[in-house]
Amino acid sequence: MDKNVVNTRELLVVCAGELFGEHGYDGVSTRMIAESAEVKLSAIHYHFGSKENLYIESFTYAHERGKPANFTDVIAENPALTETALGQAEIIRKTVFRTMNDYFRPERPEWETMILIRELASPTSALSTLTEKLFKPNAESAVDFYKMIRPDAADDKASAWSDLLHSHVLFYSMAKKPIELVRGENALTPEFYRTTARTLARAMILEIGLPLPDDLK
Repeated sequence: MDKNVVNTRELLVVCAGELFGEHGYDGVSTRMIAESAEVKLSAIHYHFGSKENLYIESFTYAHERGKPANFTDVIAENPALTETALGQAEIIRKTVFRTMNDYFRPERPEWETMILIRELASPTSALSTLTEKLFKPNAESAVDFYKMIRPDAADDKASAWSDLLHSHVLFYSMAKKPIELVRGENALTPEFYRTTARTLARAMILEIGLPLPDDLK
């Protein structure tokens, strides 16, 4: 359990997330969640109204706890980067490195990854809500950035470029066990993820036709 949990609402979110990550949405009851959190069953209804709402909150918590940055966030932090080709390349580099670090930092609780994997492998009734709230804004952020650089690009080309980043996140999240069986138990180290981020950022920058920052040459 996260030692930083300080109130009943967050306690329920984390306990539920751990159970959803381990057993899946259908394998978890509100009673199981209440028992894990050591609170009354009525607390779930009071704070969330339903199991689905609690699931959405747990999923959102897992997604946002590390404050992952998308292209829009990085631009908002330093708008001047959009004014030059090297600055635009730096936006890509920052976004890729921060995304990979957030998803694969060593201290990230396993349930935060598992709840994502389970939702993608076996979508729940909450998928449409999660898509509008979390998935779609990140995808649109990347597409909008691509079309800012290449305004005449077709939508499918911009989407394919966007998928380079998101597909890496999904691949290393979902294929962790097979990769470790093939490459060894300690293959997916922080150093490996930094190498992956560097390789991916370089590919995305070159694909969009921007100059490489010095540290990616």
